[in-house]
Amino acid sequence: MRRLKAIIFDFDGTIAFSEKEAHLPACNEAFRTLGIPIQWSWEEFIALLELPGNQARMEYAYKQLYPSVAEEELKKVSNLWAETKKKLYIEKHVDKARLREGIKELIGQAVQERIAIAIVSTSIEEQIEAFLVRHLSELRPHIHPILGRRAGTKTASDSPLYRKCLEELGLGAEQVIAIEDSMNGLRCALKAGIKCVAVPNDYTACADFKGAVFVTADISRLNVSLLDSLLNPA
Repeated sequence: MRRLKAIIFDFDGTIAFSEKEAHLPACNEAFRTLGIPIQWSWEEFIALLELPGNQARMEYAYKQLYPSVAEEELKKVSNLWAETKKKLYIEKHVDKARLREGIKELIGQAVQERIAIAIVSTSIEEQIEAFLVRHLSELRPHIHPILGRRAGTKTASDSPLYRKCLEELGLGAEQVIAIEDSMNGLRCALKAGIKCVAVPNDYTACADFKGAVFVTADISRLNVSLLDSLLNPA
């Protein structure tokens, strides 16, 4: 009997190649728009990916530039920057992002076999929605819930977004598998008691992904039968 009832995906780097193609140029354009003298190279951006979300990365970089900035002022500037960046991402840059190869087929198969699909991410929900509408429009109605930054902090110690996702799905952790591209995401799934498949990309491939039940950079290797078998080890 199949145990798998739902797949919970991370978004950036897992469903989409969006960091380099869309987030980075939107971040840099937001800096220019607001007159903040920061322009990240791809290498600098990669180095900041351990921080959860672009607003946290912006605040870190801003404090490096202005060490004496007051927390209240920092939050005011970063909130304005985040709203500017979100608008630019949705209006100008989201079309540049790409689906990871094999992801559309995996989600399509899961939907056909009545496996629920959800997303848990550090990204803002509106950005995820904009990408899905443009790149996965026919499958978008089957993806629920989508829990991003407005729903809470994915990387908090008690993994609240994964737990909230289980609650909204009405499922136990033993009925669900997560798919993540980073060690941070893997840890979040494991803290919620959810088994996790790691799908490293070019900039997370050096991680050891200890604790993952399966590791592959090739998402086309994944299918519903394999994921179900990972919940039911022989």
